[in-house]
Amino acid sequence: MTGGWALHAPCRGRDGFTVTEDDWNTGADLKRLLGYQLATCGPCPFRAVCIATVKPAQAKFDGIAGGRLWCNGEVIASLDDVSEEELAEPKLRASCGTEAGAKDHTRHGERPCLSCRQAAREMTARRKAEKAKEPKQLQLDFATT
Repeated sequence: MTGGWALHAPCRGRDGFTVTEDDWNTGADLKRLLGYQLATCGPCPFRAVCIATVKPAQAKFDGIAGGRLWCNGEVIASLDDVSEEELAEPKLRASCGTEAGAKDHTRHGERPCLSCRQAAREMTARRKAEKAKEPKQLQLDFATT
């Protein structure tokens, strides 16, 4: 599925799927203000990709995404036919420019970006320098007389 899925989603061009913080105080307020919009997600074939895009749990999202009403990143209401499998959010990746970022690129089958390649080179050089500093154990050769 490409990024163009949002152009075909039933919610395209419609308002009322999020609110400003000034509009509500409790989950009950969110249900009152946005609950009627949940039905829009009913026929939507993009609920899982919507959740993967919005990342409501990670973002502590308040509003409707993927057939669910979210309050501070937790589901407080949902359509009857929602599936737990739709809730899978992609894991956060390490920041580029770090050794962990370079490893994430490799883990995902990507060529590391310039900043991650540089970070990996620096880490390799640092490890080599540390290893060179380690005291070497002397081996004594006892001659028998």
